[in-house]
Amino acid sequence: MTKIPENTDELTDVILNDILYGLDLDPVESERLLSYMRDRHEHLFGPHSTYFVLGSYESPFKYRLDEALDVLNHRHDAYAYLLATQPDLDVSDDIPDLKVKFFLHALYADSIPLILEHDTGGAVAEFGRVERPALLTRTYLFPRAQDEQYDDDSLLTTRDAILARAVELAYHAANLDEELTALAERARDHGLDISTWDLESYLESELGGRTPSYSGVITDSLVHLESLNQCFSWTTTEELEERLSNVP
Repeated sequence: MTKIPENTDELTDVILNDILYGLDLDPVESERLLSYMRDRHEHLFGPHSTYFVLGSYESPFKYRLDEALDVLNHRHDAYAYLLATQPDLDVSDDIPDLKVKFFLHALYADSIPLILEHDTGGAVAEFGRVERPALLTRTYLFPRAQDEQYDDDSLLTTRDAILARAVELAYHAANLDEELTALAERARDHGLDISTWDLESYLESELGGRTPSYSGVITDSLVHLESLNQCFSWTTTEELEERLSNVP
C-alpha cells in the first residue's frame, strides 16, 4: 500500500491484496466485505474533515480520547471518530474483521491522532499499523510525558505544576517513592498543602495504578515521527488539547 485509495474499487484492491494478503474469500464473504466498504464510503467520504482518533480504551485513559474527540469535533465541518463506535464487519471467524475495520477507517481519515500513555494494549498495535507509508504521513502522535517540562524547580510554585511533575516522575523516575516524597517537600516549601499521599492518589486517578513507560521499540519510532514534526509530548489534559492544534 503506497497511496491512499480514491474510490471503492481501489479500496477493495487494497483490502484484498494487501490487508488480507494470502486469504481466499468465498463469494458470500466477498459480498459482505464489499457491502460494508460501500456503506463506510458513503458515511466517511465527503467534503468534511475526518479524524480517526486512536489510543487506549481502558479507564482512565479513555477520558483523554473523549477529550480529543470533543476538541476536534468543535472544528468547522469536522467528524472525529473512534473505531469502537463504528459498525462491525459481519464475516466468518476466518477473516480478521477488526484488522479490516481498522485499516478501512484509517484509509478514509484525513488525519490520525494517536494518544499514547503506555506501551501495552491495543494502542501499541495501532501504532505499529499506522507506520505504513500511506498512513504515516497523516499520523500525529501524542505521547504523554515523553519530554519533561516541569523538571525546573522554579516552575513548581502551583498545585497544578506539582501534580504535572508527579505525572512526569511516574514516567521517568528510577525510584518513584523517593521522588514523590521530595516533590511533596518542595510543595510545602512553596506553601502548598500537598502530601505524598495526595500525589500517589492523583497518579492512581490519572494512570489507573500503572507504572507507565515506553519501550526502546516505541521510543525509536517516536524519533522517526519527531523528525517529521508529527510527534508532540504533553503532560496535562489541557496541554493535550493545545497540542491537538498541530493536527491539520
